[in-house]
Amino acid sequence: MLGTNRTGKAAPTAMPPPLHPDRRRFASGLALTAAALASGARPSWAQAQPGLIRARTLEPAPDRTALSYDAGGVPPVLRVRRGETLAVRLANDLAEPTSLHWHGVRPQAAGADAFAPRPVAASASADFAITPRDAGTFLYHPGLTGDGPRQMQAGLGGILVVDHPIPPTNIHEIILHLAETAPQDGTPPRILVNGRPHLSLQAKAGERLWLRLANGTPHRIVQFAAPDQTLTLVALDGQPCEPFRLDGGRIVLGPGQRAEAMWDVSGAPGSSVPISVAQLGGISLAGSLIIADAPPERAEALPPPEPLPPNPLAETLDFRRAQRLDLAIQSNSGGDVAFGGRAEVAPATTPYFKARRGSVVMVALKNETDRFCAVHWHGHPARLLDNMDDGWKPFFIDTVVSTPRSTNRIAFLAETPGRWLVTCQAINAEPRPLILWFEVN
Repeated sequence: MLGTNRTGKAAPTAMPPPLHPDRRRFASGLALTAAALASGARPSWAQAQPGLIRARTLEPAPDRTALSYDAGGVPPVLRVRRGETLAVRLANDLAEPTSLHWHGVRPQAAGADAFAPRPVAASASADFAITPRDAGTFLYHPGLTGDGPRQMQAGLGGILVVDHPIPPTNIHEIILHLAETAPQDGTPPRILVNGRPHLSLQAKAGERLWLRLANGTPHRIVQFAAPDQTLTLVALDGQPCEPFRLDGGRIVLGPGQRAEAMWDVSGAPGSSVPISVAQLGGISLAGSLIIADAPPERAEALPPPEPLPPNPLAETLDFRRAQRLDLAIQSNSGGDVAFGGRAEVAPATTPYFKARRGSVVMVALKNETDRFCAVHWHGHPARLLDNMDDGWKPFFIDTVVSTPRSTNRIAFLAETPGRWLVTCQAINAEPRPLILWFEVN
């Protein structure tokens, strides 16, 4: 049946099944808090100096990244209100060129930087500006071409928070950027939370936290879990969604994905509840949420969270005149992954497809390999379709985590003219995404 406005109530199936971490755990010794628990301080993160971010090389250490936008290795948070312009200067202190990409952001127009971010030479600086159309949680990091993925793996990246013009009040915010230590000879990587190999949070019983979670890795699937807590998903990949209570307090994100959840804290004052971060088929990090030894925040539980204010994005799609196409992930004769018939990391000279502005594009993404892959669409949030293409899940995504031997169907409105990348990254493989692109006329 051709549909224009049906939405489902099912659980978010864009995410793979819950992860089963191995037994390797890392003890959490240092907290993410800036002061002692008794002070009541909130978890901290680095706030970027207004108008300036600096790419730098850190002194080698086993518990942090090799590169960072912060001298201490803590990914800085950039903030701007929806519809306002964020202008920053990128100072490159690296010994090689770098670039800057706004991951997941729908700009007012594509522009040259959206297709191929301009390089910033070593010891040089460049000015960048972005005017986000949507409120939500996003990332900034080097572009996904050239040396960008390698620099991301080494630690370059941070979170961009775009605030709604009238944000909710009386809710404490927790921002967590998930990454890993840089590869070292014979040493397995360690999970990093806000640049540190520790996970320790603090809250009062009865408190509602606004969790902003981002997977800053270019090639991992990660799971955040708070199994004894109530987490309600309210946004995915920068777009509000129908509030949905998460089974077991689990959030699973592909590379570059972001999620926002309202976290209703429960537990006896003075107690500790387990939380964790794990990678698919890899390492894990055990942590804790310390329940403050103080009276609960409120005597009665809050009602379920309300939906976040919507962004200016078409909620419905008309499939009657949609452009339909197939896009395959395959293994070539050498065993390497091919995307859309190409195994090259450099963009092709011609677009994979063209779309008229204002048209609906429906894509059948067919993973014919035995590998998990993440496919990211730039500039165009998409609906994950039901199996019969007669409706969609109640959320938008800009990244599809494709399980082995499966087909995912998505649809999006081609609304912003320009050239837009589509990248495919094999999970747990070397971060070298395969790149296609499409053009909106």
